[in-house]
Amino acid sequence: MKNNSLLFIDDDKSLLEMMGKYFQEQDYNVFLAKDGVEGMEVFRKEKPDMVLVDLRMPKKDGFSVLAEVKEESPETPIVVISGEGEMADVIQALRMGAWNYHTKPVESYVIVRHTVEQALQKAHLIKQNKAYQKGLEHKLSTIIENFEGYIYTCNKDGIITYMNPSLTAYVGEEFLGTSGPELLSLSNVDDVWFSNNVEVDGKAYREEIENPADGRWFLAIHSVILDHAGEVAERQVMLYDITDRKKKLQELQENEEYLRQENLRLRASLKDRFRFGDIIGKSQAMQEVYETIINAGGSDASVVIYGESGTGKELVAQAIHQNSKRASNKLIYVNCGAIPENLIESEFFGYKKGAFTGANTDKYGFLDLATGGSLFLDEVGEIPINMQVKLLRALEGGGYTPIGGHEVKKPDFRIIAATNRDLKEMVRQGRIRQDFLYRIHIIPVELPPLRDRKEDIPLLVEHFLHSFDQDQIPPITPRITKAMREYDWPGNVRELQNTINRFVTLKKLDFMGVDFSEKSEIDFQAGAEVEYQGQALTDMLAEVEKKILLQAFEKFKWHQAKTAEALKLDPKTLYRKMKLHSIKKK
Repeated sequence: MKNNSLLFIDDDKSLLEMMGKYFQEQDYNVFLAKDGVEGMEVFRKEKPDMVLVDLRMPKKDGFSVLAEVKEESPETPIVVISGEGEMADVIQALRMGAWNYHTKPVESYVIVRHTVEQALQKAHLIKQNKAYQKGLEHKLSTIIENFEGYIYTCNKDGIITYMNPSLTAYVGEEFLGTSGPELLSLSNVDDVWFSNNVEVDGKAYREEIENPADGRWFLAIHSVILDHAGEVAERQVMLYDITDRKKKLQELQENEEYLRQENLRLRASLKDRFRFGDIIGKSQAMQEVYETIINAGGSDASVVIYGESGTGKELVAQAIHQNSKRASNKLIYVNCGAIPENLIESEFFGYKKGAFTGANTDKYGFLDLATGGSLFLDEVGEIPINMQVKLLRALEGGGYTPIGGHEVKKPDFRIIAATNRDLKEMVRQGRIRQDFLYRIHIIPVELPPLRDRKEDIPLLVEHFLHSFDQDQIPPITPRITKAMREYDWPGNVRELQNTINRFVTLKKLDFMGVDFSEKSEIDFQAGAEVEYQGQALTDMLAEVEKKILLQAFEKFKWHQAKTAEALKLDPKTLYRKMKLHSIKKK
């Protein structure tokens, strides 16, 4: 503790001089006084860091010096010096606030120096702590005074003792000195926090309250302020205005309730229904698709629609959008596979006038146009990797900037994507970023191909024929119906629609260049026409059976399994009949 100042007060001149000399050699600034009166004069003038005082002195004893120093500078440490056998005096001095004591004669100045160093060190720490506390109190005071929310404190009787400026401006000064619960009509808080028998467990009490005067909502956080004895002295209440959050929550709850009721209505209406909007189908596979559409409509999560070309992915996207809370805004369609890579960023994010040659005006991008609504990314697997990174940043809250602009825009839209590819396989191939897939693949919708739901074909045919003049539609015979059910429809519903258009226009069934007509079908009845020439009936029946078998084999290109299935025969039975009629497979 070098260069600290010490004041020695003692009527023993030799001890005073020797102590002063020793501590000066230890680099202390030393002041000496021969009695209490002189000592207090020096103390007030020099303000030393520490005082060593003899208890028994003329004019003014050490007890008086101790009392005066403690009153004028409580943080200054004092060490008392007493004669042997005066322990009662030492005890009294310690009770009055002395730091330590030494008895005469002083045999070791080193021990005294150790006591001085300890006392000065503790005094230094106390000063530091007080400075810290003072600084902390200043910081807290500044925070409280500038706090945008509301703060007030109450005493044990629930009377408001303090209100910060924000609260004073809100309710007026007249509430100072009134009952805390009356401030915001906190009648439900009275029993909990303004009762004298409140049990303190160290935890803050939180609640949401509404001010009936103006309908504003607050988050109230109640806590206790303890006195030095650890007893509850006051209670503090912090109020955060959560009106906007509460309104948004209420709106969200109302929207959720509306969507819940709408979902119930849709589910009830879908029972035994053969269509969902413009989507046609009564098969179990389509009922599952309808259920997923309803669930997706009640959420704002991203959707990926998987399905082969022509299965109706765009119709599903429209149905999801129309059954969501975004239905009042636009569904923006984007064919990702049709945008040149050098234009894709400007198409999605837009650009500002002058951003490049030919940019004569500002142009809104797809993300701008979809604000508040949904963005339908058809063929999403065609988006380049570098564009996936930028889209991902926009979707995850980082926003985007139009080309040539500086403003960062925060989009508000929902992604509905569609693809006929395996996106997980594209991730393995490095063509789709995994984080981008995770961001859009939240609700998957699997659209079945038409060949897996052929029971829906009659409904689809009826739906497509409804748009034509009914007088111009050729008759649909059982054979035509059978042919359409047996065809695999690689182009799915879109191919079926085009086939129906050709059928009405050309008056014949044409499967993508493969002409089907009544004559091209095997006419089993014609094959069975035989003229009676006196043969036995069994011989005639055998002849007819052989002709029918040969016609069937020709139709199915000598595929025995298909022939047996068409003739409703067991394959073993067909094989026996081939041997019976000497029919050899070509």
